[in-house]
Amino acid sequence: MQRCNTVLSFHVANARVSVKFVRFLAGLAVAIVAAKSGRACSCIGPTPVCSVYWSTPVLFLGTVNHIEHTYNEPPEEKTVDGKKIEIIGPGEYVVHFVITKSYRGDGKPSTEISVHTADQGSACGFAFEEGRSYLVFAAPAGPEGHLYANHCSRTHEVISVEQDPDIQWIETLSKAPPGGSIFGSIQSLSPNLDGGYDRSPVQGVAVSIGGKQSRTLVTDSQGKFRADGVAPGKYVVSAQAPAQHSRIAPVTVTVQDRSCAEIPWFTRLDGHIRGHVYFSDGTPASGLYLTLKSADFDPHNPATWQSSSITSGADGLFDFAQLSPGSYVLAVNMDFPAVDGKYYRSAFFPGGANRSEAAVISLDRGEQVDHLRFFLPPDSASPSVSLQVKVIGQDGKPAANASVLAYDEIWQTTSPSPLYATAGKGGEASLDLRPTSTYLVEAFVNLPDFSQACAEPIEVSGQNPPSSLVLQIAHPVGNCLPYAQRRGY
Repeated sequence: MQRCNTVLSFHVANARVSVKFVRFLAGLAVAIVAAKSGRACSCIGPTPVCSVYWSTPVLFLGTVNHIEHTYNEPPEEKTVDGKKIEIIGPGEYVVHFVITKSYRGDGKPSTEISVHTADQGSACGFAFEEGRSYLVFAAPAGPEGHLYANHCSRTHEVISVEQDPDIQWIETLSKAPPGGSIFGSIQSLSPNLDGGYDRSPVQGVAVSIGGKQSRTLVTDSQGKFRADGVAPGKYVVSAQAPAQHSRIAPVTVTVQDRSCAEIPWFTRLDGHIRGHVYFSDGTPASGLYLTLKSADFDPHNPATWQSSSITSGADGLFDFAQLSPGSYVLAVNMDFPAVDGKYYRSAFFPGGANRSEAAVISLDRGEQVDHLRFFLPPDSASPSVSLQVKVIGQDGKPAANASVLAYDEIWQTTSPSPLYATAGKGGEASLDLRPTSTYLVEAFVNLPDFSQACAEPIEVSGQNPPSSLVLQIAHPVGNCLPYAQRRGY
């Protein structure tokens, strides 16, 4: 699925900033909505030509003769902080075609037809160019019923009519045998080091088609299946997942004569790690944020954070599913502190407060590890220690409005939001620390040239904090944590 947003452009002299605006194109797996709705454009697929051909009101091969640029609303001029700002709303291209051949709709050869599309690719607009030929799938939309096309449809440039598969399918449609087609594939997904999934075909899976006619198919070496000559009607297509894989949900499709339905199924190895989590007093810990992560992850390298996260149930139950073979560590609040105050600190299974105390849970292919009992260590004490901070600028004067941040070192990544305060006119700020935590406290300032500068972090113990802490702005960057890491924190 593709997602895209229209953008409102604001011009201030030579500067430009952007604000999200939304457009949906009806009839092309998208719909036009008002700008104030805040929704985005989504493309739903797959949409093979044998499927969308019958539902496309206007379909033609044509060459772009001329392109106009219009705006939905006229530009509006406003004054902000004494500067005049021209607000340019969302726009459209009106693309004029000379039709070479019409396949659906009223267009005739040598006649001209106009098609609208958003003026930005992020708004699902299609980048037509003058003088080039396209196979255009269009539909009327909006209050005026203009024809619209976008990149969510099968609209595409045609380089060679003889080599264009969509055109060749359309041209031979009248000679096609009766009946519809139901086809698809089954692929197994496995996480990769890039943060995505590798796909592999699943062979030998029985696929059942039930409805006006019933058929049983078997996926081939590429994981594909296909049934042709299916009588028009509604069908339920189902498949039994291979051993040790997650369930494949049935799909209901409707086909008509010489149309098709494509079903791309995905499944995963379905290993499980289950158990219950308890507070230190033995009561079930419900609503806590648990993470299962590859045992060899690097806390400072997010690319290695292959993980799965869930929230514990009312009785502390957790069940991590669809797991691939490997070694894992389990933790509460591994990367992010809880937001509801139930349990603040991080804790690792079976009950340690630090990553070094975590047990490694090994999981074979499709294995189920059950009945784990995860007892949390006592939580960190609530914030009760006041730390007074003074930030000095590069010029030796108090840094008014400096941002002061304190990173709790119980978190083994810098992901969690730090404590934050803004210094007053005298460069002074106050933070409330937890007495059982240790912090890295840093500061940064915004400079007149729109750059930033920061002060090196200083380690502070919540149990024995200094009476006051002075931070000196010294580095021309916005984040000084790397300097602290080089000192061994």
